[in-house]
Amino acid sequence: MRLFQNVTTSFAILAIVFTSTLSSMTQASIPDLEASKDERTLSNPSYILGQYWFRKLNGSRALIDFPPAYNYLKDTLSRLLPQTNLYNTTIEMTLLNSSQSNAFVIPGNHLFIYSDIMEMITSEDMLLGLLAHEVAHLELRHYERQQKNSGQELQKTLAMLGAGLAAALAGAGSDATTALWLGGIANQAENTLTYSRNQEQEADRRGQEYLDNAGLAPEGMSKLFQAFFKKALGRPKLEFLSTHPSPNTRLSDSFNTDARETILSQMTSSDFEYFRASLLAYRAGIEDNPYAYLDQNIQHIDAQNFAKALFSYLIQSPERALVFLNKLEKTNAFSDYLEALSYTQANKKETGLEIIQNRLALAPNDILFSMLNSQLTQSKPANIHSGYLYEQRLIWRANIQYYKSINNIPMALHYKALLDFSQGKEKAALFLIKRAKRDTSGNDKNIILKTEAFFERVIEAEKQEDLIEGKN
Repeated sequence: MRLFQNVTTSFAILAIVFTSTLSSMTQASIPDLEASKDERTLSNPSYILGQYWFRKLNGSRALIDFPPAYNYLKDTLSRLLPQTNLYNTTIEMTLLNSSQSNAFVIPGNHLFIYSDIMEMITSEDMLLGLLAHEVAHLELRHYERQQKNSGQELQKTLAMLGAGLAAALAGAGSDATTALWLGGIANQAENTLTYSRNQEQEADRRGQEYLDNAGLAPEGMSKLFQAFFKKALGRPKLEFLSTHPSPNTRLSDSFNTDARETILSQMTSSDFEYFRASLLAYRAGIEDNPYAYLDQNIQHIDAQNFAKALFSYLIQSPERALVFLNKLEKTNAFSDYLEALSYTQANKKETGLEIIQNRLALAPNDILFSMLNSQLTQSKPANIHSGYLYEQRLIWRANIQYYKSINNIPMALHYKALLDFSQGKEKAALFLIKRAKRDTSGNDKNIILKTEAFFERVIEAEKQEDLIEGKN
């Protein structure tokens, strides 16, 4: 019996939801996805569209919620972005647990990676190849360009997207990952995509330029396509390749770049191994024999034990998680964060706090350990601004615990409303924010009113783009 039932197959639900959603959404007008000078404002339709679906997907059961993995991905992206016109851009990231192999971007600079794809990506240069390809889609503004040429195809994709998300969020018995696949946000079923094969080749070539200019091994993209091609031989449909140029074409194209050794390409990254292990630990929950799955797919011994520890923690077995963590020869932010969580889950919070304090002694401004410390001690979190949702979630959770501890229920509700809104639960968020506004006064009320106004502006912008009902 599989442990994570939210990723079992249920095509019937998807077919029903898709039919009904397509019928309703084909009547809606296509959003104007013209470029905007500031991509993170509500005056930019691309950002509105991307944020809407980004929030919905972050409310999915398939969400991978392990902050060190996001930290690593953010740092890895920072090695590529200086080679692009997106250098000062925030690229939001979401990791999703899935039995499908895929990665994609959506308007507004949002990147998604499925856990299954890490079976094939076994080195950091392969991951950099994947990221370079996806970042190229964003810089080249393929969604916006394709919208101008084929509004009808974009409309189909939006309809598919809505259908998949509706099924993914439908509750017990639905298939979150299959729904996400059918959601089609990018790189999905033939004839329903906004990306053409020419655009995929354009992204491949631009991505290779990023790697070369950054002093990274450009052959990482070649190895990536080789891995996809090898796996595709055993699968009738491999999602990442389903609407791209043929694997042979992409391999031939990528081999045009001469392989060369660089200092960076010779380095090994234990953080990459732990990032990969984190995603595969979630992916293991879809398997009948999760520990055997991790043995088979992770050769790095420390990373293998870490993955088993994370999986044990996810299934509420902290004592077993600690047994695996004690086998590690070396520790890092990934293992320390998990160890602190495991000790806390095992009712040994003081030991967990000691680990956290040791990390903060070395890096006092580390947002991951700082917010975890505040959450566990119910102390007031440091006033830290972040543009990344995964960091904001940590801040909001720490504030919820702090305000509950001092019996300031309205402010606790305020931060819970922010958390709910970020997960696409607009109705719940509005209900909570109205309760908070009713029961408070003074400066707290001003903060709550600003948040309520923000919610209303976002919802109104989404109505204007026909993403939700209620437009006047």
